Amino acid sequence: MQKAKLDISIIFEGNGKFILFCLDSIYKTYKGLMEIFVTSNLGSPQAIDEIKRRFPKVHLVINNKKKGFAQNHNNIIEKTDKKYILILNDDTVILDNAIEKLINYMEQHQEVGAIGPKLFNPDLSLQHSTFCFPSLFGTMIRLSGLRKYIAFNKITCKIAQFFYPEGKSRFWDHNKIKEVDSPGGPCILARRRAIEEVGLIDEITQFSGEDTEWLYRFKKRKWKVIFFPEAEIIHYGGESTYKKQSLLYEKEDIKGLLNFYRKHKNILNYFFLRAIIVLIFFIKYIISLLTLEKESANLYLDIIKISFHPQKSFKRKRVFY
Repeated sequence: MQKAKLDISIIFEGNGKFILFCLDSIYKTYKGLMEIFVTSNLGSPQAIDEIKRRFPKVHLVINNKKKGFAQNHNNIIEKTDKKYILILNDDTVILDNAIEKLINYMEQHQEVGAIGPKLFNPDLSLQHSTFCFPSLFGTMIRLSGLRKYIAFNKITCKIAQFFYPEGKSRFWDHNKIKEVDSPGGPCILARRRAIEEVGLIDEITQFSGEDTEWLYRFKKRKWKVIFFPEAEIIHYGGESTYKKQSLLYEKEDIKGLLNFYRKHKNILNYFFLRAIIVLIFFIKYIISLLTLEKESANLYLDIIKISFHPQKSFKRKRVFY
């Protein structure tokens, strides 16, 4: 009897706007044996009932309090035992046997610990998904808001090639199989044996940055992380529940960065990161006070406090080395 190779872990919140489309696309495009675990992170009773009705084989985990991205997925990783586990966002639609293509590549390349597909926006335009691990300069550009003004075009792609090889930034055509730092968090297929070596996902944040830090540990243990454009999925991204909470997302992003630097960078880099965060968010704090944006001002003040005393944010949180 053929044994299943795949576990799939998905989290949804609220009214489950995307989860039914996601599950439907999995069953339509992947015919192999698998077990799917869906965690309702305070999802609506109506969405839970609809999942039970339409997808009775799905294992439902129902939280009675809200948990973070890493904590929810770790719960599934710890209770399952298949050769591969797919960490999948609920706001995704699987296209044309994408899961099978990812598994086949992993089967043929035993040195690969994790792999991600090519992502598309809902209008089928390319969604940039490959990024390098955090650097002080890149972090400063991103947190200051300057990165969003750097357009994706032939000129910026050519300039980026002087600084980053293909796959180490968003400035390339995403049409080649490449070893990368991060292939994008919405869909990551990981090898169980690699997870046993590198550990679970750090639970420092509610969401943001945990997949980057996790993949960094894969690379440190000499596992390859691959971007595989022959597998394709649609990612709705900006419409997901997490992204709508932009202020909270910014705070969690800072926690993720601080965790990455304290674990993987030297003391000087960690100090400079904290100084950059304090400077940028102090400026944002002053601007928000002047423009009477009280909610933003309170958030920026919280971020400054976290940067001065990051250890308080990490207390009683599971971290893996």
